[in-house]
Amino acid sequence: MAGYIVRRSLQAVPLLVGIALISFLLLQAIPGGPSAAYRGMANVTAADLARIERELGLDQPVFVQFANWFGRFVQGDWGVSFVARRPVLDIILERLPNTLLLMAAALSVSVIVSIPLGMIAAIRQYSAIDTVLTFFSFVGLSLPVFWLGLMLIVLFTVVLGVLPGGGMGPPGVEPDLPTRIRYLILPTLTLSIVSVGFFTRYLRASMIEVLRADHMRFTRARGIPERSRYLRHALRNAAIPFVTVVALHIPDYLIGALVVETIFSWPGTGRLFLESALRFDYPVLMGILFIGSVVVILSNLLADVLYGVLDPRVRYG
Repeated sequence: MAGYIVRRSLQAVPLLVGIALISFLLLQAIPGGPSAAYRGMANVTAADLARIERELGLDQPVFVQFANWFGRFVQGDWGVSFVARRPVLDIILERLPNTLLLMAAALSVSVIVSIPLGMIAAIRQYSAIDTVLTFFSFVGLSLPVFWLGLMLIVLFTVVLGVLPGGGMGPPGVEPDLPTRIRYLILPTLTLSIVSVGFFTRYLRASMIEVLRADHMRFTRARGIPERSRYLRHALRNAAIPFVTVVALHIPDYLIGALVVETIFSWPGTGRLFLESALRFDYPVLMGILFIGSVVVILSNLLADVLYGVLDPRVRYG
């Protein structure tokens, strides 16, 4: 297993380089650029624009710009923000823990809620409760994240007034743990509801397939209690593909965080990415895109490793 992980990690290096190059070229192809905000101003001359582009290194060929950026990047220098004039790595590290907290909370809620719901729907297949759970699962899958977040703010903040609708705490005050949790509830619900619907449907289908297997009929013939049959035998086997799907779903939380953090004014990397995109802050965008690429690769590696751990039939050479 250790050799497999090392081999996959080495294979990810050229992949990350390719992703970085493509991302860099796509950003350079966007019309405008960091100097676009100065164009059209009466007091900004062509010489001023040329000086700005020279200071930012935008007057060089695009592949030279990439080579310079990548050379500094592998040495730990992620560049300097065009807007904030601060090191990109420092800016991202300030925001990244907030995004990881939101992702961890949403993923935990999704898994904890979907496991019992998926089990109940599979055990009571075609019953009234299965129909209700199926209906709400499809509703959750169909709801746009931005609309859901706004509706939760309207309901719990505007109408009921029980939960805050934005931020991580009261302005100018270091929040304690209960306060931080209150501010985390609505963003977590928004990010996890869609996943709950998807995970519930997937676990239901996986458990139904396991319950129909011959070894499950054998456990019933042996007189094993129903609770043990469902938890120790059915769920354990159904969890193999379920855990893999959950691991592969991790990057979706990073993508969803962009919308959720914007709606709830959550100071994470998703909101930072949107702010940087509006300001053509290329170094910050490249840093966040690289982190996103690493998350995608690690989630795929995690899915493969977990599959091998849970299923003894899988062997990695």
